[in-house]
Amino acid sequence: MKNILIAETDRIGDVILSLPVFKSIKKFDKRIRITALVNSYTEHLFNNFPYVDDIISFVTLKSKNDFQNLYTIIKNRDFDTALLLHPDYTIAKIVKKAEIQERYSYGWKWYQFLFSKVLIQHRSRNKKHQLEYNLELLNLLSVPVNLAGASVKLNPVRKEVLFIEKMLRKRRLTNKLLIGIHPGSGDSSINLPKNKYIELIQLLQKKYKNAKIVLTGSQKDKDVIDHILTHVKTSLYPMPLNLTLPDLIALISKMDFFISNSTGPMHIASALRIPVVSFFSPVFIHSPVRWGPYWGKRLVIQPDVQCKYRWKCKNRKCADYNCFGTVQFDAVLNFINSIKFS
Repeated sequence: MKNILIAETDRIGDVILSLPVFKSIKKFDKRIRITALVNSYTEHLFNNFPYVDDIISFVTLKSKNDFQNLYTIIKNRDFDTALLLHPDYTIAKIVKKAEIQERYSYGWKWYQFLFSKVLIQHRSRNKKHQLEYNLELLNLLSVPVNLAGASVKLNPVRKEVLFIEKMLRKRRLTNKLLIGIHPGSGDSSINLPKNKYIELIQLLQKKYKNAKIVLTGSQKDKDVIDHILTHVKTSLYPMPLNLTLPDLIALISKMDFFISNSTGPMHIASALRIPVVSFFSPVFIHSPVRWGPYWGKRLVIQPDVQCKYRWKCKNRKCADYNCFGTVQFDAVLNFINSIKFS
């Protein structure tokens, strides 16, 4: 029986887009034992996920002791295979030092000599979705790729669902049309500006007078949420900024629609099959072809400009500075209408 370590130590959205890999391997042979090496704040994504046998919680390695502790944990698990979905030099060194015989990842990294085999991919060309790039790595394990069979759906934990239901009852938000808006992005890309979110919220309030608009975010999003609340004072319901990840998953599962930038909660909503509206930067590397919501009903909106930058927004140095200011919201209203009244 194979004993596989799968490392995905990136952020929430990346981990969600890696879940089909775990499912595909377990479906291929349920006898294979799978351990996930993931960040401590993303391990909750595996709650109610039946395709992982164990989890190793990863924290940033700040010292030799941290390195040694993780090495000892991995060495003692007797893994015969390691698959790194998010290449990381330190983890690559550890799995090599731990003498895991089969060490796989994708190529073009200077330290790829630490792997026993790599799959050459050109992910930066954005030819396909990140989820599909991840699934291609199954070829290294001789596991067949089946997109339809690899589909996954998040399942909120009952305890958190009950907690969220109680919170919504206190705010008189049950049995209402709930529109969730997550205006931050964790600085992973440029965002729809604050003033455009205010414009969108006011349009939604005018169009759907009985709807309740719920704001979600973390402490990092406090400034943008406070700004919105300063300008929109009625029929807007901010949620606590200290919700745990399981709480947030449960909360999003109660939404009728979810609107956000390109961010982890967008992928949560998609994996919950909540209809998603997402705003994407026109910078090439941020392309929704690779990073857009993958499942369920979704609408992606980008500024109607031909951005000449591939890797990073140039902001005020760009001739099309404030390109998001040109975005109109008719498509958002049409999308909601098409689902709400279908």
